[in-house]
Amino acid sequence: MFPSLSLRRARLSDAPELTQILHRAKASWGYPAAVMDAFRAGQRISPATITSQLLIVAEREGRMAAFAGGEMRQDHFYLGFLFVAPEHQGQGLGRLLLSAIEDLARDQEIYRILLESDPHAASFYHHLGYRTLSERPSIMVPDLHIPMMERSFEPQYLPLNGIAMHLSRAQGWSFEANEAKAIAAHWQSLTSANPNLWNGRKLHTLQVQHDRGTLTARCAEVNYSSFLAWRDWGAPDREAYNLFGAAIVRSSDGALLYGVMGPKTANHGSCYPPAGNLDLNDLRPDSSVDVEGSIARELLEETGLDINTARKGALFALFDGQRICIGQELTFSATAQELRARMLAHAATDPEEELADIVILRKTGDLKGLKVPGYARVIARRLLPQS
Repeated sequence: MFPSLSLRRARLSDAPELTQILHRAKASWGYPAAVMDAFRAGQRISPATITSQLLIVAEREGRMAAFAGGEMRQDHFYLGFLFVAPEHQGQGLGRLLLSAIEDLARDQEIYRILLESDPHAASFYHHLGYRTLSERPSIMVPDLHIPMMERSFEPQYLPLNGIAMHLSRAQGWSFEANEAKAIAAHWQSLTSANPNLWNGRKLHTLQVQHDRGTLTARCAEVNYSSFLAWRDWGAPDREAYNLFGAAIVRSSDGALLYGVMGPKTANHGSCYPPAGNLDLNDLRPDSSVDVEGSIARELLEETGLDINTARKGALFALFDGQRICIGQELTFSATAQELRARMLAHAATDPEEELADIVILRKTGDLKGLKVPGYARVIARRLLPQS
């Protein structure tokens, strides 16, 4: 059972079909036959291309429909490919693939895409916020010009004065309903690999607005399995967001403390501040969502630390693609080593073994070698001295 739309990394065996999409998509612009013959002879996707570059494939019902990719460079991602099969053009696949590339780039602290566009596609990129840096004559058709284009997409860090989130009980998540069979099959494969996963209920954010310091959002009650499928398939529903609260634990000597997720969790090996999915425990009687209460609850459950013993900083929202972190800096009177010892002692009593370790970050260089998601890197770089 395949989802109606999903994204994945390219596999070596994809090379012939990706080459067909490349050739068919290029020909759809109406290039002369002789020009296309030369293009087909010189341009192919090989296993070496897939090995050396980052390629993302979009599938419809399990069949390849489009792909995008390129190279992570020192200060930008160079987009060498974005091709959509003609029968799938105009369905938003190009935009979705670009969003997925941005997500991957942000996790590597790359916030700029550079590309050379086909002359016929320049308006598409302009519509998405790309700007033209320069032009050169086209090799295929000298009368046309190839624009060099760029776009920046740094995460947004916004102070919050208030949060107005509510659960919409009458309106669910269409993705969950439409993909029920594929979600069930995906969950079965996940639990076969990790039987410790539990399909509980969570609050998934479907609509978000930020206006003058107030974040407004609508949530739906969904299965955890649906969320994981959405995440693992590249977040194909881009109107949905993974919004969560995070406790930014700071010691008296200025360090940050991040947790390393344990092997029983869905994020094994990832390192980030104490955080968790919003769930039914975070609902107030009027169906509003208590995000600050969620931060306090997750902090206590994961680390044993009481939020009321910390000096509370202001709330902020960090928009990182489809992830939205609602964070609060919490400064404790204990040193980093003392806090780490307390947190590890608490983790040792947790039957779910949610945390495998606690990492002390004193400077940004301490992030090196850790599996830290983009939003958590941005937070550390804002709060810690450079190294």
